[in-house]
Amino acid sequence: MSLTKFILIICHIPIFYISINLLFKFSQFRHEIKPVATYLILTGILFAISLVLWFYNINNLIILHILVPLRFLLLITIYNKIFSGYLPKWIMQIVAAIFCIYSIVNTFLFETYDTFNSSALTIEGVVMIILSLSTYLFLIDKRMTKHLKDFKRSIEWVNSGVFIYYTTTLTVSYFGKFIIELLSPELSRYTWMVNSILIIIM
Repeated sequence: MSLTKFILIICHIPIFYISINLLFKFSQFRHEIKPVATYLILTGILFAISLVLWFYNINNLIILHILVPLRFLLLITIYNKIFSGYLPKWIMQIVAAIFCIYSIVNTFLFETYDTFNSSALTIEGVVMIILSLSTYLFLIDKRMTKHLKDFKRSIEWVNSGVFIYYTTTLTVSYFGKFIIELLSPELSRYTWMVNSILIIIM
């Protein structure tokens, strides 16, 4: 086993640990935190499936096509709670619906399930960066965050994780096909290893 393969596997261990830990403690969380916990548990499950497929040299990009719309829905749910009372819920719901429809159409007609869905990932990244920056501005005004109460600190951490992850991986998302098709397997693994580390940070 090459060094990059070994490091890539090691990078997945914290994700699996966090997912399993959250799964057992899920019922103890406040309802505001549950979308975050659900997202992390889902990520752990899909990453585990992806890793198994990768071990058996089976194309695992279909996992990414499943993860992207589900992740988008869960993160939109979180931001809907943040902007509750200041932004009509239907706006976020329409954004989520449009993205999910686009993602599904993209998978079946353009970037099929066995290829890297760069466009969906790029759009997701841009939307999440806009939402995270808006949240930073929103959190500055204490009058607008009274409904968050002691949940505010958690929101700050989650929002920072979202911002760091999507700003640093936007380039990987955009050039995903290039990375997979043109770079050597070794260099490609280094790229996804960095991506895994950023997910841990998030």
